[in-house]
Amino acid sequence: MAATHSSPAPRLGLALWGTEPAAHLAAHARLAEELGFDSVWVIDSQLLCREVYITLAAIAAGTKRIKFGTGVTQPVTRHVSVTASAMATLQEMSGGRAVLGIGLGFSSLGTIGIDRARIATMERHIADVRTLLRGEAVTFENNIPGRMSWLAGPVPTPVHIAASGPRMTRTAGRVADGAILLQGVDPAFLARGVANVAAGAQEAGKSLAAVEVSCWTPVGLHADHNTALAQVRARAAAAIKNADPDWFEGDEQEFVRRLRAEYDTTRHASPSSPHSAAVPAGLIARYAVAGTPAEFSEQLARLLAQPGIDRVIFNPQVAGPGALPVDELLRGLARDVLPHVNFSS
Repeated sequence: MAATHSSPAPRLGLALWGTEPAAHLAAHARLAEELGFDSVWVIDSQLLCREVYITLAAIAAGTKRIKFGTGVTQPVTRHVSVTASAMATLQEMSGGRAVLGIGLGFSSLGTIGIDRARIATMERHIADVRTLLRGEAVTFENNIPGRMSWLAGPVPTPVHIAASGPRMTRTAGRVADGAILLQGVDPAFLARGVANVAAGAQEAGKSLAAVEVSCWTPVGLHADHNTALAQVRARAAAAIKNADPDWFEGDEQEFVRRLRAEYDTTRHASPSSPHSAAVPAGLIARYAVAGTPAEFSEQLARLLAQPGIDRVIFNPQVAGPGALPVDELLRGLARDVLPHVNFSS
């Protein structure tokens, strides 16, 4: 199956970290909505960020059109009944704009000493959430059946799976309505990711066009090139942490191995962690869009032209010294970058 598909012009999303109050994040979502972004995605990491579903409720109440979702939750700390009830409530509040973004868990589990979920556990969680949202019963632990008795009818809710490895990426294509690729911006990496989504979709008898493919992209923007790289270094490190060292050679491979061994999950949101300080510029270029407005525009245009990519989700560093405030980033993009990028191809 070819890993290409025809789709509308690529869309833009924004990742939001709950290192700011929920009211601030709702204001960022409103600004993103005004600037034409199609979606915002809120991190679920309870020790590093404010509570994701309360934050999403603030966004639902404070916006009119933009989609919003977990970016992403996981099936370990969130019982399936909690996930389903939260999503149904958000759909009710927003007129159906909520999206369930889900993965195996990263900082939300690492910071409390729990291993990531297994793919089969996530698949079961998704299946049970969908069943509950149809108003039907599922069987919980200890063989206890249950359903959400307050639903007036089915609550359609798109599910997007975050994926960094081949098996998870194929699972996203097979199981989900969307795949969120945490696999860098390198054309070869993305082509491999899209091909894996396509393979999974084919296993389920779907076309690739039936799966929205988003690229989760660390971003840094500044008039000074090196300052922009500094802004994005920690977020690039977080993406590289999930990479397979065998995808690289030489010094890059050695760096990825060392990063995976030394990564401090408790400082996942920090811009100045030791694990991120040494990320080389060459790897930043393969995992992020960062630079001056002209450089950012060129890199974004190249990313938007990547076959199979439907959405680019900007993931800025938002906490700590040197981080560019989200509203300043959005206004800078609107003023200096987006007018110079062709979204129609």
